[in-house]
Amino acid sequence: MSTDPVATLRDELRSLERAYSIGHHGRWSAAKRADAFDACLRSLFAGAQVPGGVAVVALGGYGRRLQLPGSDVDVLLLHDDLGADRTEKLASAMFYPLWDAGFSLGQAVRTPAECLQAGNERLDNLTAMLDARVIAGDADLAEGPLEAVRAIAAHGLVTFASRLRAEAERRSERFGSAAHHLEPDLKEGAGGLRDVASLGWLTAARGEDLVAAGLLHVGERDRADSAEEFMVRARSAVHLLTGKHTDRLVSDLQRPVAEAMGFTDGPNLPAADGLMRALFEHARNVEHAARSAIDRASGQVAAVPSPVPTSAADVLAILAEAAERDQVVAPAALDAIGSALGPDPVAWDDAVRAAFLRLLRLGERGIRALDALDRQGWFELFVSSWEEVRCRPQRDPYHRFTVDAHLTSAVSRMVELLERSGADDDPLAQEMVNLVDHPDPILLGAFLHDIGKVGRGNHVALGAEIAVDTLRTMGYPAATRELTGFMVAEHLLLPDTATRRDLTEENLIMDVAARVGTAPRLAALYLLAEADALATGPAAWTPWRQALIRELVVKVQHVLERGDMGQELAQRLADRIDRLRDLLVGEPEAAVDRFVLQMPRGYFLSVEPARAARHFHTVAPPLGTSEVRSASAPGTREGTFEVLVVAADRPGVLSWIAGALAVCGISILSAQVFTTDDGAAVDLFEVQGAFEPEIGEARWREFRSVLRKAIDGSISLERRVEDKRRHYPKPTSRIPVTVRVDNGVSDFSTVIEVGAPDRIGLLYDITRVFADLHLDVHLAKVATYEDRVIDAFYVRDGLGRKITDAAQLDEVEVALRERLGG
Repeated sequence: MSTDPVATLRDELRSLERAYSIGHHGRWSAAKRADAFDACLRSLFAGAQVPGGVAVVALGGYGRRLQLPGSDVDVLLLHDDLGADRTEKLASAMFYPLWDAGFSLGQAVRTPAECLQAGNERLDNLTAMLDARVIAGDADLAEGPLEAVRAIAAHGLVTFASRLRAEAERRSERFGSAAHHLEPDLKEGAGGLRDVASLGWLTAARGEDLVAAGLLHVGERDRADSAEEFMVRARSAVHLLTGKHTDRLVSDLQRPVAEAMGFTDGPNLPAADGLMRALFEHARNVEHAARSAIDRASGQVAAVPSPVPTSAADVLAILAEAAERDQVVAPAALDAIGSALGPDPVAWDDAVRAAFLRLLRLGERGIRALDALDRQGWFELFVSSWEEVRCRPQRDPYHRFTVDAHLTSAVSRMVELLERSGADDDPLAQEMVNLVDHPDPILLGAFLHDIGKVGRGNHVALGAEIAVDTLRTMGYPAATRELTGFMVAEHLLLPDTATRRDLTEENLIMDVAARVGTAPRLAALYLLAEADALATGPAAWTPWRQALIRELVVKVQHVLERGDMGQELAQRLADRIDRLRDLLVGEPEAAVDRFVLQMPRGYFLSVEPARAARHFHTVAPPLGTSEVRSASAPGTREGTFEVLVVAADRPGVLSWIAGALAVCGISILSAQVFTTDDGAAVDLFEVQGAFEPEIGEARWREFRSVLRKAIDGSISLERRVEDKRRHYPKPTSRIPVTVRVDNGVSDFSTVIEVGAPDRIGLLYDITRVFADLHLDVHLAKVATYEDRVIDAFYVRDGLGRKITDAAQLDEVEVALRERLGG
């Protein structure tokens, strides 16, 4: 065997790697690695022939005998003022052989006085020396300064604990959480091995076991010990697989680490997710134990309850009182809570519900209290559906946290949103908050919105079912179950629609309004969308996404406020479409679906299903660019006819239809003009013969011929309409011409209402003005009242926008009055 201590060290480390598979390098093998370094450093120290007054001290993880494959070896040379030359010579003799061999060695050379100064100046120096153990040399020399360092922590325990808390918060901010983040830092992340070490530092400062000191519950300590073993194995596997000192378990490493640690694919949980779920569970336990011990050491501990709790409601009340005071529950109180709960699921009653909601309303403080319950394995006694989402990872581009952490974070965010002050600079958000009748269903919606992410298909539909069942078990009334279930079922409606669909489509807005139904439900969805996004991560609530969602909400809100859609209309729309589908049974399903999606929602609300089914065969087939279709049927009263005309939508098409009808001696009694999503004009008229009551097939053929020629420009409708008028007297009515413009009725179109005395070709005249001014009519409602006509037109400019320019609106009014003689 080699007498070179560094070569011997290499051989021993290789032997350890051969003896244990990658996934089984736990604390025992870490201690063996530390022992191997101990032996090497002792040999190097002996070979250096050091005089007295020197000690070699292991620091940090090496001091704790937790030496992982890629970890630094932190060593202190403690000397009794040897002088610069001698200490440099000694350091060279001990450290250079390890450096030259490629080992990562962190070293410090200090006197006892310098140790004390370093411990007072920097927390990392202090904690490293709290882990110290003498490897070689003068142990008596080391005893004094190391005891003095421990005294710094012990005599100012509250201050020391506060410094540990501040450092933990800094690490969490920088490295994230090993308990929640999908690519966790196993060492520095919150809940990682650095937090495990903090429990050891508190033990050293206190001078006794933390359970005996009342700073940890025995269950908290045992779970932290198990977590340390698991994370040491995982971190060692990362070191060995990468050959580097890296502590972040990135996505690409998760599958090989999982396989090395014995995880296999399950029915609803791949091996990598099984690894991460176990890791998150362990890290959560560490984070909870470390935070609780530090808070208790700082004096932030709730008193043991008196009288002892005897019910689930008492348990939640104790947690709520502690949370309201920003305190953690004492270990003895946890024992009392465990006795009060027992092994059986909680029977919910009014008191339990009130206490649970009291915790939710506390936001972050209440969630921490519930997490304390969860760390003891008791929370699932309250909410059985929680077990499947606990510590479950989410694999998508946006989420940074586990499912359960995301849900509890969403509750905290929701509380912040609901507590917005009247001075909030976001008036829409404040308006949404004002629409909330009661916060409880909203908080429950945030708490349960992703409860269906359990690896079994569509999480939204499954989540709505689980949420309603959960609330039923909890005993919440039907109204709460309905609103919360709605929030879970539709929690993606606003963000998905806003970011994936064209918000200028009127049908889209009407469909969303139909699904939402009421302004309070819209408010609930908006607040959940924001809370969900804020709890997801920065990419989920960018200014762009926020602006799109706000635009959608405002448009849907306007639809609801105007009464264009609501719960009753939504139900009527759904019933009519269902009836239409029944009438079209036997037709190609894809064609029926396309018809339903293309037609404006106003069409289905104003046209009975039987008539719509009759229109299907004219409207549904794909339409050629220059194709014109028409169909006629008896009208609503004797002597009238219904005429359906379908053509490619373009400026002027309505005027051509109206002119062709006038030329053929057909009077328009009423008209409904619709534009489909794929750009077809679907115009529905009720007409009667202007001169001859009966309109036969020959007249309909003439109408279609005139219309086609008008569209292709081979005839002048203007001249033919004027010729038709000359044969009949002008109207004698003194009814004035009125033009009224309204930009508040629709978010998509400018509404122009025209009143005038009836005459041959009146609709042609009005729509000709619109065509000449390059305005497109997207919807029209035309009605004749004896000798008076009142027509409402929903128009847009050539770019599909509302008309907001005052000068352009004036031009429209002047042109209409000139054309109509008013």
